[in-house]
Amino acid sequence: MKNIHTKILVFSLILMAVNSAIYAQESNTLQFMKGMPQSNLQNPALHNDSSSLVIGFPGLSGLYFDFNSGFAVNDVIHKGTGSLADSLVLDIDGFHNSLKTTNTMEQNFSLPLFYLGIRGKKSFFSLGITEKEQARFAFDKNLVTFLKEGNAPYMGQNFDLGDISMNSYQYLEVALGYSNELIKNKLTVGLRAKALFGRFAMQTERMRLKVETAADGSYLNLSSDMKINLSAPVTPEYDEEGYFSGMNTDGLDDPMNFIFVQGNMGMAFDLGAVYKLTPKITLSGSIVDLGKISFKEDVVSLNHVSNYKWEGIDFSKSIDESQADYVDPADLVDDEMKKIEDSFKPKKSEIGSDPFDMSIPTKIYLGGTYSVNDKFNVGLLDRIYKNGDFSQNTLTLSANTLIGNFLSLTGSYSMIGNSNNNLGLGMAIRLGFMQIYVVGDNVLAAADPAKATFVNARFGMNFLFGKHKKPVVTEQTIQ
Repeated sequence: MKNIHTKILVFSLILMAVNSAIYAQESNTLQFMKGMPQSNLQNPALHNDSSSLVIGFPGLSGLYFDFNSGFAVNDVIHKGTGSLADSLVLDIDGFHNSLKTTNTMEQNFSLPLFYLGIRGKKSFFSLGITEKEQARFAFDKNLVTFLKEGNAPYMGQNFDLGDISMNSYQYLEVALGYSNELIKNKLTVGLRAKALFGRFAMQTERMRLKVETAADGSYLNLSSDMKINLSAPVTPEYDEEGYFSGMNTDGLDDPMNFIFVQGNMGMAFDLGAVYKLTPKITLSGSIVDLGKISFKEDVVSLNHVSNYKWEGIDFSKSIDESQADYVDPADLVDDEMKKIEDSFKPKKSEIGSDPFDMSIPTKIYLGGTYSVNDKFNVGLLDRIYKNGDFSQNTLTLSANTLIGNFLSLTGSYSMIGNSNNNLGLGMAIRLGFMQIYVVGDNVLAAADPAKATFVNARFGMNFLFGKHKKPVVTEQTIQ
């Protein structure tokens, strides 16, 4: 049984990796980088670059991705010791010990298709078109506890394996932003409205597993209750008994089915403010991505409650092949696996599939900078991330400088959830009207990715034209 549990655990880990191989959250190191137009993404009132015109093109203006997990690969698979020193070992105990009560793995991806920013005397207007995608997988520690220990400790009990959720979506974002200096040299506010066009979504409304073991160990009863919503150009297929057998994915062959989706619409808003408290201290705050997408087109719902009673397999007729009633043990196993498969496969629902909503994760940024001089400042930023019932806090301390008006450098240290070893780096080089940049919150992940629980990166190219000159701020101006 231990060997079977190990194989099941390995399969579960592979499933987690597949569902989380696609994730991203914006870099905290980015916000206070000098000369970087992308700081505006986290606060529509914040403008660290003074160019009159900013343009970004598809494939050039940037690419962003991130991955965040409560545990590292090294917690699950690592080099062994002693006679196994030259091998990789599966550390079930180490993996179990690294888990919380509820565990999440998230991934985001962002690809800007076009960006235009125009600066006025006191205002800034922007238009951005971006393709975005996110995936999140969550599970309870109880699931791994049962796989690790087996059912022996839970004889006569109903053991709850907890909730499992897999949520992912892809959408096109068209954003219009505007900021204005309300109080000269002191207060700037910004607003960005976003039209969201949903491409694809998978939502786990519920997925709960329970195991009941007879007091004498004579049977094992597995039960599940699940509802999964899907919006995509696919059609569910069922066998002759009404069991779900797969998806007809012919609709995915035509990219137009994604590009011109019209029925999945949503809205989101960003709000921000920047307040200059003194000539050296600047405070900022913003709320990003207040909104949701309603998926109404090509909606499929899989709603299923199932039970499977395991009473063992009788191999008494599989010992002597010479007997007339001999049964191949492989056939017995196959028959039992078919029963399990049929028990947990959803059946065709008599209830129609209703539209469903996907909320966009909301981010709150609170921070400030202290300017040592015109070329150097230090910043402190607190980021609160909220995605459904999952929340995470990130605190970042940064040092930001501009060398010769062409080289922007930022170094940062971040505490991200339970991860406290995140050193970030941002660099932007301006060559005439072209600016090439790269920024990330955890450069140590590149040195030892097996121990990293968080990694993100943004890189690309901006085209900057003109220079907007702001008046010199004095103590008298602030007053």
